[in-house]
Amino acid sequence: MVLNVEDLDFDRCEDEPIHIPESIQGYGYLFALDRTEGKIRIVSENVQDLFVDTDDLIGSNFFDLLDSKEAVSDFLRETYQRAKQKETRLPVEVKFKQSVIKSTQSTDYYAVVYDSDDHFVIELEPAANFRDSYSAKHFIKLYALGIAPKFKKFESLDTMAKEIVDTIKYVTNMDRVLLYRFNEDASGKVIAEAKEPDMESYIDVYYPASDIPPQARELYKKNWVRLTPNVDLEPSKLLPTVAESGRKPLDLTHSILRTLSPIHRQYIRNQGLKASMSMSLVTHDNLWGIITCHSREAAYIPQNVRLECEMISQLFSWHLYAKEEELYIRKKESADQAISRMLSMVSSEQSIIDIFKHHEDEVLRIMDADGFVFFSEIQVVSIGVTPELDVIHEICDRLNHTQEKPYLSSDISADFLDTERLNGIKGALFMPLAEKQNYYTVWFRKEEKLVQKWAGVPDEKAVSSSKKERLMPRTSFQVHIREVKGKSKKWDQNDVGMAERFNLVFMAYALETQERMHRNLTNLEKQDRHKNEFLATLAHELRNPLTPISTGISILEAESNEAVRSRVIQTMTRQVDSMTRMIDDLMEVSRVTQGKIKLDMRRVVLQDIIRDALETCDSLLKEKRHTLELKLPEAELPVTGDRTRLGQVFGNIINNAAKYTDEGGRIQIRAYAQDGLIHIKVIDNGVGLAPENTGLIFTMFTQMDTHSSRVKGGLGIGLTLVQKLVELHGGKIVARSAGIGQGAEFEVVLPQSELDQNSEHTSSTDLNRVATSKNRVLIVDDNEDIAAMYELLLIASGYDTRSVTKPKDSIEVFKQFQPHFALLDIGMPDIDGYELCGILSALPEARHTIFLSQSGWGNKEDIAKAYAAGFREHLVKPLNSQALQLVLQKYAQD
Repeated sequence: MVLNVEDLDFDRCEDEPIHIPESIQGYGYLFALDRTEGKIRIVSENVQDLFVDTDDLIGSNFFDLLDSKEAVSDFLRETYQRAKQKETRLPVEVKFKQSVIKSTQSTDYYAVVYDSDDHFVIELEPAANFRDSYSAKHFIKLYALGIAPKFKKFESLDTMAKEIVDTIKYVTNMDRVLLYRFNEDASGKVIAEAKEPDMESYIDVYYPASDIPPQARELYKKNWVRLTPNVDLEPSKLLPTVAESGRKPLDLTHSILRTLSPIHRQYIRNQGLKASMSMSLVTHDNLWGIITCHSREAAYIPQNVRLECEMISQLFSWHLYAKEEELYIRKKESADQAISRMLSMVSSEQSIIDIFKHHEDEVLRIMDADGFVFFSEIQVVSIGVTPELDVIHEICDRLNHTQEKPYLSSDISADFLDTERLNGIKGALFMPLAEKQNYYTVWFRKEEKLVQKWAGVPDEKAVSSSKKERLMPRTSFQVHIREVKGKSKKWDQNDVGMAERFNLVFMAYALETQERMHRNLTNLEKQDRHKNEFLATLAHELRNPLTPISTGISILEAESNEAVRSRVIQTMTRQVDSMTRMIDDLMEVSRVTQGKIKLDMRRVVLQDIIRDALETCDSLLKEKRHTLELKLPEAELPVTGDRTRLGQVFGNIINNAAKYTDEGGRIQIRAYAQDGLIHIKVIDNGVGLAPENTGLIFTMFTQMDTHSSRVKGGLGIGLTLVQKLVELHGGKIVARSAGIGQGAEFEVVLPQSELDQNSEHTSSTDLNRVATSKNRVLIVDDNEDIAAMYELLLIASGYDTRSVTKPKDSIEVFKQFQPHFALLDIGMPDIDGYELCGILSALPEARHTIFLSQSGWGNKEDIAKAYAAGFREHLVKPLNSQALQLVLQKYAQD
């Protein structure tokens, strides 16, 4: 029997009304009853083989044909109502009166009951023998006891799927059983197989979506089991026909006997099969896959066994779903643990960005990605392989305007003419973080080349093909090899879920960044306010001496008395000295801030410096009758420093303590050595500081308590100068206070001297020229302004300098220039400083080159990573010009 396509009254497979074929398969019988009275309205033509007399069957009461009419009819009606309510079919058993059944037929039947457009439909099949009836029930029990518990131990879906097909093959005794999983595009792949040894294997074979048209997939979600015991069995049509009675076609969506499509039957024949059965795997109203059974000979499986298989298939469906969820949850837990571990490392010295970079391989492995970008208007952070920076900006700008968010693509190259800038990237998963603030994360994947086995070729039937070509199922099931390229591995909803978890981390980082920006803006506003207060104070302090000077000039012009003139001149001189000191202070701060101060570095004893400072403050201490407690060790505390400048530091601190402490106060000065450092503390019981201001008092333009009566003149720039001088000596200064009225403590920490008593050293950041043969310096920084400024600074200091802003270009420049020093920025887009150091240091021209790194990050891990990459020193931006030149001089002497 061969399909005649021209007899079909539709042109495309997807147009075939498979739910209303108006016939059933001939191995069973159908009755459609009036649901209120039970009168027979429609029957299958083959009931004439069942009953002795069928002449008056239409219109008769179906229940009159049954044994025990009243009890059975009530049960059947109840079953029908339940099936109608749940929109399904339910199994029952019926027994006909011996008198109405032909002697060659059985009186016992398995049946299913369902509703179809308010018709009470009953479908019958002869009851199986005792063994067949109970074997499936036995196996269900054995499955529940022995096989299902093992599913928890399976590590993959494939292992579980293999157990499932082995189970179904045992129950059905079919020649081959396949478990076929649907893809997002409705194509499918065989992921498990159980078969007879002499049959061809279909494992890992893909089938195009056209093999199971859309309406069939929809029907499979509602009707979970389908049997074709013999493809050559003639269907039994429904009577009276639609044409004869004018009735609507009977909807057989829930039928267990529905005639399968003639195209599908021909499809089975073309595979060399006689019988087939398939079971749907459905979860959450989604057709996950199907189990299909093949037999080369006709094979009838009793109705009750099929229904048991239907139950097994639903157990399988949920077991597969649960295993898939379990595997995802494992992956999610692994990601959560990694995220928690990384978050625990976050500190003031390490942001989540730093930690992400240090754990790049782990992060990308969790997402099965090749690259990642965190994008915002103020910052772009990337790890792994990503497109070039300008392309990232372009991608984020384009995807920001798409309606689909998150946006998933396996091939973004179609949108970019210059695909080389993508650096091999094909796939992108774009996740908005905070759209109004333009925060996004993007995951990238490279091209994934696949070799797939296909039963037939997808899209093998063109729309323009003839009706015969479109409707005739394929005659060949030969496996074709198809190479898939030009796309990345597809993103799925699990990937989106994982990306959303990482987004929570970056949301916290974005909020922290916003908060930090707000704090910085607030600090800038405060600094601007303090600057205005400073300018007002400066104007006031300059006017104070100008008043007696202006008055003195008037007196000198009018007065001839020498005693009066002498007194006026002395007053004017003091006021001029006061103005000079203020101007000197301003110039001093300017020179220190710009690195223009010269330090005469020698070995000095700290006790001597403190005593010198006390002498300069002696008059103020006595005037305010303060008690001084001096706790200095007998052993010398040596430091390397400029004695004058250090005296200026401690004189300023002690003077402030005296000035801001009420008369009769107490001032303590303590000093001690610990771990190679010398600590000096000046403690008073004066006016104190608000805790939030302890850091601000060192800021230029800041003066606490500007209008207090305790302030006796001055510009409030002394502590700015003190901090700069301490830092130039390699130390630090910290202010502490418990609050207003609680006194204050200033602690200076300086390195203990390593110079012997007779050595001396002069250091100046205004180093005009350098006298060394090692004077060639190569600067590589993607910031053109930074590179240019360093180049000008070093040229002015006598170095032969080259600067490069593109890391790739630096390789050729390095070969030609052969520098003694290479100063490399770490955070560069195409090649970072670590990688560039490795490339350059491997060149033969680098045998005498000293590599120096610079970065905005300077914690222990960054320094260790720089040393591991081959750098001799790691410098932290913003780079102090003096520090840079001292490092160059240090290695120039080697």
